[in-house]
Amino acid sequence: MSLEIEDKEKMIKTCRAILESCEKPFIWAEDPDQEYSPNMPFNLSFPHRQIDNELNNLFETFSNSRYLYDQMNATCTLDEEWVELGTYAMDRNIGLCFSKFTLKPEYVERVKTYFNNRLIELQKSSSKIGS
Repeated sequence: MSLEIEDKEKMIKTCRAILESCEKPFIWAEDPDQEYSPNMPFNLSFPHRQIDNELNNLFETFSNSRYLYDQMNATCTLDEEWVELGTYAMDRNIGLCFSKFTLKPEYVERVKTYFNNRLIELQKSSSKIGS
């Protein structure tokens, strides 16, 4: 399989994951001791970078903010918050703050529309590559 086909397949897989999960609650975990927290909406695991950037741009448009935390607060409903404490590697106490968010209904359809259109576009271009 060529790199271009693999790339398109990963883009398609990421679009599908967004479409399947955009109505479901997702968990946001923060370590208050860390400067950077690699959180993303819908708990996507290893999304295609371009599709992830498109999702971020969409949230930036919805919220008028570049900052992911502000985007979540503007576009999502906070369902629940909790803290878990524990020990990591036997020498470090750790406390993680968890938040459970759900995308507000007024944004669900906009996300679905965007990524359904993107999926159709990718599938068309993918079939042209394969033939």
